[in-house]
Amino acid sequence: MKSFLRKFAEWGFSLQGKFIVAAFMCILIFTIIGSFFIISREERLYRQDIINQGKVFAETSRLMLTNVMVYNELGMMDKQDLLDYIDYFIMNLMERDKRVRYVMVFNNYGQIIAHSNISEYDKTYPDKSVLEGITNLSTEIIDEKFQGDPILRITAPLNIDTKRWGVLRIGLSTKELHESVYSLRKEIAIIVIVFSFISLVIISIGSRVLSRPVIKLTRIMDGIKTHGDLEQQFPEVEDRRDEIGELQKSFLWMLQRLRDADREHKKTVEVLSQTEKMISIGRLASGVAHEINNPLGGVMLCFKNLIDSEIDNEQKEKLIMAINDGLQKIKNIVEQLLDFSRMTVTEKTSVNINDFIDRLLVLFNYPASRKNIKVVKELAPDAPEILMDENKMSQVLTNIMINALQAMDRGGRLTIRTRMDNGYCAISVSDTGAGIPPDVIPHIFDPFFTTKGVGEGTGLGLSVSKGIVEQHGGMLEVDSKVGAGATFVIKLPAAK
Repeated sequence: MKSFLRKFAEWGFSLQGKFIVAAFMCILIFTIIGSFFIISREERLYRQDIINQGKVFAETSRLMLTNVMVYNELGMMDKQDLLDYIDYFIMNLMERDKRVRYVMVFNNYGQIIAHSNISEYDKTYPDKSVLEGITNLSTEIIDEKFQGDPILRITAPLNIDTKRWGVLRIGLSTKELHESVYSLRKEIAIIVIVFSFISLVIISIGSRVLSRPVIKLTRIMDGIKTHGDLEQQFPEVEDRRDEIGELQKSFLWMLQRLRDADREHKKTVEVLSQTEKMISIGRLASGVAHEINNPLGGVMLCFKNLIDSEIDNEQKEKLIMAINDGLQKIKNIVEQLLDFSRMTVTEKTSVNINDFIDRLLVLFNYPASRKNIKVVKELAPDAPEILMDENKMSQVLTNIMINALQAMDRGGRLTIRTRMDNGYCAISVSDTGAGIPPDVIPHIFDPFFTTKGVGEGTGLGLSVSKGIVEQHGGMLEVDSKVGAGATFVIKLPAAK
C-alpha cells in the first residue's frame, strides 16, 4: 500500500500527472456547471409548462362554472341543478386528468359548496388566497404538499367583470415534473460520467504522446546522474517542429557542450593527476634511492667476493642467492615506482585491498624509518576485493601517506587499517601529527588550497584524490583534532 501511495504521489507531481489532473478537473468542472445549467433550464421549462397547463385548466373551468352561475342567476336552473353540475364537472375533470388531486369551489363567504371530497362540504376556508381571490379577483398559483406529494395550488376567482360568485381551487400534481427532472438528472449524470471517462482516456493518451519527448530527456538526465557518464549512448529523440522540439534541440546542444566540457575536464584532471604524481615521486626519490642503494651495495660486495676470493661451492650458492634476492628487491622497488609514475587510461580491475597496501608500503619503509616513524598495519583478514584502477588508487594513498609523513617531523606512528562498513571497504590512514585546525578542514579538498610554504605543495593533491575516489563510487572523509593527529578514510564499494 505504501509503495502504491509513493508511486501515486510521484505520478501526481510529474508533468504528465499534473497535466492529466488539471485538464480532467477543468473538463469535469465545466461539464458539471454546464449540466447544472441544463438541468435548471429544463426544470424551469417543465415548471413553466405545468403552470401554463394549470392556468389553462383554471381558466377553462372558471369559464364553464361562471356560465353555469349565470344560468342559475337567470333562473334557468335551480340551486340543486347547479350543485349537481358542479359535482359532475369536478368528477369529470379528475377522471380526464389524473394529475388533478382535488377540486373545490367556494362561495363569496369562503364556504365550500363543492369538493372532490364529500367530507369537505360546507367547510369554511378563511385563508389568504381564498379571500384575495374573492376580493381582488386575481389568480394565484403556489407550491404546496398534498398527502405527501408536491402540487400546484391554483386559486382562480369565479367572476364576470365585477360580478362575483366565489373562488375555484384546483390542486395539480407536479410529481411527474419532479420524476422527469430526476430522470433527466440521472441521464445527465451518466452522460457526465461516460464523457469524463472518455475525456480522461483521451487526455491520458494525449499527455503521454506530448510528454514522451520530455520523459526521454528526463531519462537521459537520470542516466547521466546515475552513471555520471556523458559519453554513453543515449536513445534518439524524434524531430519535432513545436516548442518541445526546440527544447530537445536546446537540450542536445547543452548535452554536447557538457560532453566537450567533461572531456576537457578529464584531460585537465589527468594532467593535474600526473603532475601531482611526479611531485610525489620527487618526494619519494631519496627514499627510493636509499632502498635501491642498500641491496645494490650488497650485490656489488657479493660479486667482488665471487671474483676475488676462492670459495667453495656452498659459499658460492649462498652468494648467488644473496645477489638474486638483492636484484629481486631492486626490481620490485623499480616496478612499483614505474607503475605509480605511468600515465594510464582508467581501467578498473578486481584487486585484493590488503595485498595492494602491502605492495604500496614498500615505497615508504625508508622515508618512515628516517623520520623515526613506526608504520603499523591493521588489515582485516576478511577484507573483500575492490573493483578499482590500481594505478589511480595508489596515487590517492601515496598522496595521503606523504602528507601524513610530512605532518610527523619528530617521529610518530602511521597506522593503516582496513575494515568493512555497510557494504563499503574502509581504508583509514591515521597519523600522530599536529592535526588539522577546524577552520582549515572545510577547505582541504578545494583545488589549489594548501597550508604549506611556497614550493612545498601545489594544493591539488587532496582535490585530485577526492575526484579519483568519487570516480570509483566512493567517499573520501577526514577527521582531525588539533594535537591528536588526523585520519583520512577512503570508502570504496566492495566488488560484487
